[in-house]
Amino acid sequence: MKNQSRTKNVTVNSMVSLLCQVLNLLLNFLTRTIFIKILGAEYLGVNGLFSNILTILSFAELGIGNAIVFNLYKPLAQDDKPQISSLMLLYKQVYTAIGLFVLGAGLLVTPFLGVIIKTKPNIPENISLLYILFLLNTVVSYFFVYKKNIMIADQKNYITLIVTQATTIARVILQTSFLLLTHNFIVYLTIQIVCTLAENFVCSALADKMYPYLKNSNPVPLSKSETKSIFADVKALAIYKFGSVILNGTDNILISMLLSVRDVGLASNYTLLMNSANSILGKLIDAFTASVGNLNTESNAEKQYNVFKKIMFISSWIYGFAAVGIYLVSKNFIVTWIGEKYLLSSIVVFSICFDFYVKGVQAAPYMYRTTLGLFIQGKWAAVIAAVVNLILSVILCKAIGLGGIFIATPISRLISTGIIDPYLIYKRTFKRNVLDYFEMFIGYCVIFIVIAVISNFAISCVSIAGWLGVILKAGIVTVIFNGLMISVFFRTKIFKELLQSVKQLVSRKV
Repeated sequence: MKNQSRTKNVTVNSMVSLLCQVLNLLLNFLTRTIFIKILGAEYLGVNGLFSNILTILSFAELGIGNAIVFNLYKPLAQDDKPQISSLMLLYKQVYTAIGLFVLGAGLLVTPFLGVIIKTKPNIPENISLLYILFLLNTVVSYFFVYKKNIMIADQKNYITLIVTQATTIARVILQTSFLLLTHNFIVYLTIQIVCTLAENFVCSALADKMYPYLKNSNPVPLSKSETKSIFADVKALAIYKFGSVILNGTDNILISMLLSVRDVGLASNYTLLMNSANSILGKLIDAFTASVGNLNTESNAEKQYNVFKKIMFISSWIYGFAAVGIYLVSKNFIVTWIGEKYLLSSIVVFSICFDFYVKGVQAAPYMYRTTLGLFIQGKWAAVIAAVVNLILSVILCKAIGLGGIFIATPISRLISTGIIDPYLIYKRTFKRNVLDYFEMFIGYCVIFIVIAVISNFAISCVSIAGWLGVILKAGIVTVIFNGLMISVFFRTKIFKELLQSVKQLVSRKV
């Protein structure tokens, strides 16, 4: 009965999560369209830049959210209410401290905005005031949020997703309405702050109702040994997360410092496409990789390696398809959606798509390394990537402009985490030569380049403009890419095994 309940919770969480991702995708494009039409590229750049700065400050969280969920599993399963209450007290204190730290660190950045922004955007509002509003939205997100994690740990994440979706819809309606009526960016940001606070407050109230002992108990603080144990994994992950945040969160800052805020805005439309695609693809990968953690507890290296190859094949296929499709169709999409003046050069779009692909494919070796517990061995990989990225971004920006900043990121990934993660899992777990991995990675890249050339030739014959042209070209790329992939791999062992797994899954559902 308990297993059935667990399966039901997993199914509900997955379905609600996927539906929310699709709805968020539509809402994002709706708000972005209205935002651009009313405020323009300058405000779009400010939005992207400040979001980037505050993403970097988020490193203060240091993975504590994962630690919360992990440490709540056992007491929830045992219905150990005193222990749960003690844990939640600790997390409340930690998140309050994090919120105050982000507020202080964020305020310290304010005097340096003139350095970060090379060319002041042509907007009437005070830049410092806008930044403070962005900062406040980030700070309030840390208050009450810790209670979300008890629902996640108790496999009730669908409740938090529904609350988040409801507040997102309310925010979009309010923001777009006030933008249309007032054209006021400050009101737009104020609504965002209120909705963020409301979301966390509602989740907190629901948690108090579902777990009344949280509100009524007088929890005893955890012992020093228990606290130390909880933060052991956090310390191991802190260095890696810091490097990841710097690697993934500095492109817009560099663009603003080396080029202009307007370029940040233009690039953000393309990164929105990537993020939207990734939000859907990530769920597909999760469906195939749910058993990796359990699998890695076995000592059968050959079985682990075979599953790894399948995950690499699947992730390479779907991220390769998305990257090629976005690269080939994005020009027509952007022109039809918001206009020709928001286009970027082919080299910039290629760089953004290539980084999207590399990051997506590297999720497989990263997932294996973390589920195998190789935290300490790979903790400096992301730091190396971040340092290399900063240096290369400056050098390549001077050489080729905006495209240089974006192409520096995937290069940095490939020569750091792209080497270290595969090396660790191949040496310590698979007991194989890591060159097998690079041969597989390069092989897929070559195939995708060939398919991209063929697809590009095919869609160049289509002269239809507008949304019909976008849909038609996207359809052509879809048919050619997946058709050629099937024709290349349908005789291989890995394809046959995956096809058999899909058939079994479908037959069980039916």
